[in-house]
Amino acid sequence: MQLENNISHDPARTIYKRGLQKKVNRQACRKAMGIIDTESLGESIIVVAAEVDPRVRRIFPQPTTFDLHTGEAYPTKTALTEAVHGTRYKPWVYTPDFLFELVNGQTVFVEGKHSRWLRSNPEFSRLAAAMEQLGHRLTLVTEKMFTRADHRNLRILRALPNRSLEPAIRESIETQFPRTVSFGEAQWSFGLTRAEVYAALFHGLLATDLSRAPFSERTKLLRVDGDVSHLEVLPL
Repeated sequence: MQLENNISHDPARTIYKRGLQKKVNRQACRKAMGIIDTESLGESIIVVAAEVDPRVRRIFPQPTTFDLHTGEAYPTKTALTEAVHGTRYKPWVYTPDFLFELVNGQTVFVEGKHSRWLRSNPEFSRLAAAMEQLGHRLTLVTEKMFTRADHRNLRILRALPNRSLEPAIRESIETQFPRTVSFGEAQWSFGLTRAEVYAALFHGLLATDLSRAPFSERTKLLRVDGDVSHLEVLPL
């Protein structure tokens, strides 16, 4: 069973159900179809980071369900359950949190886990090894990979409604800005709005360390020439 035939826009495992008491975060996403449901803050920030990270083209939540014993992929967890119904066979069921399609054409499965959960479930390392043996890239993301500043800054950038820049603003940054400038100076001395500064970060005209501190007037910005590596915040 080919993997690409079992990836769809519908999650392989349902998280949100009407009347369910479990907390679910529902968020719209530009790089995905429809609403993404996440079960934890860790999964939520992965979606936010993926929206900002320029290497990620598309996001598929709960993309497929694997039987890691056989390597077969199924479009849903229910499909796998039905396939083995009535047999004594017990599959090794695994549904990754996300599948990312990257701009370079590669794909990577992404799993969000809290470090405390990993300490309590050391058997997860067997699962990661099984995915690797099947030829699938699986990246583990924990809460330790994001600072408090990351959480705030990434959510601000993700929520920016318009990431385009007027040609005159772009030219002003490229020709008039010093090598380093503060966020406040970009507004007071050069007339940029906060939204235009954020858009310049997306375009690689300006760069900053998103993990250091929340955006403020003192945030140091570096003028760069199309370098967006400061937005590559995921371990891909």
